[in-house]
Amino acid sequence: MEKAHQFLLSLLNDESEHSASLAMSALLEESDPEVLEADLCFLQETSDKRLRKRVHQLQSAIALRKRRVDFSRFLHAGNEGMEEGKKLSLIDGLIRVHLLWFDNDSPDVLKKHWERFLALSRKYAPSTLEEISLYMQKKRFRCAYKDELEPENFCIGSVLADKLGADFILCAICVLLFKHWNNDPSCTIHITQAAEKEFILVDSCGNILVPANNWDYIPFEQQYKFEFWDDLALLRYAGMMLFTCAASTDSFRYIFTVGSCLSDAPRSPGNIAALPYPYGNNVLKK
Repeated sequence: MEKAHQFLLSLLNDESEHSASLAMSALLEESDPEVLEADLCFLQETSDKRLRKRVHQLQSAIALRKRRVDFSRFLHAGNEGMEEGKKLSLIDGLIRVHLLWFDNDSPDVLKKHWERFLALSRKYAPSTLEEISLYMQKKRFRCAYKDELEPENFCIGSVLADKLGADFILCAICVLLFKHWNNDPSCTIHITQAAEKEFILVDSCGNILVPANNWDYIPFEQQYKFEFWDDLALLRYAGMMLFTCAASTDSFRYIFTVGSCLSDAPRSPGNIAALPYPYGNNVLKK
């Protein structure tokens, strides 16, 4: 096994791109991750530009895989199933969802984009549902139509840049704004679904905010009972919507990327065998 591993490492500097690609794929699938990472750390110091480039490609692929496996574990078990130091907040989760589709984007850049968004809201500091409604209107955020299955509508970076997104993503942004600026622990807001299946925001003071209806802010009767969505349910739903985008366009790369996070990852990270035919091994029976 060690000889095979060393042979594959030697192929990283092969003049043939095809041979090098096959070697990289085999190293990712068959090598002990810790051993491979140690070897790559040693090789990245080489002065050979071609070898250094391929080593960096492998390191990037390993980092992407780790990030997806961690997020997959979170989607199945929440923060209770995460190691200390890897627990995710709502904004961390939204960024991970974005990276499932736009995997070349930098998580650090996305986090800075979000921090800039918060900084720009300082002038208004929206701390109530009504103030958030006015702020989101002022900043021209708008809901995408429900039948628009565009991945950008579910990815936080794109939504912040284009001011267009799915209603539940906009609701999540509002919740994060509220938590950032509201200092009254007795006042809370939650995400739920209206009877019309639109996602809305409800506060503890008896008000509703409907992003899909031009940020309509209205009172509601307190005796009406809502079932609130928590962060984990919201992020799972975002992943499901991205998978739907991938399946509707037969984008097999994204079907695997997103599907591997939604499948039974804690026991078999990266395995999409649980998905229905034709994506996994779960063949439909007549």
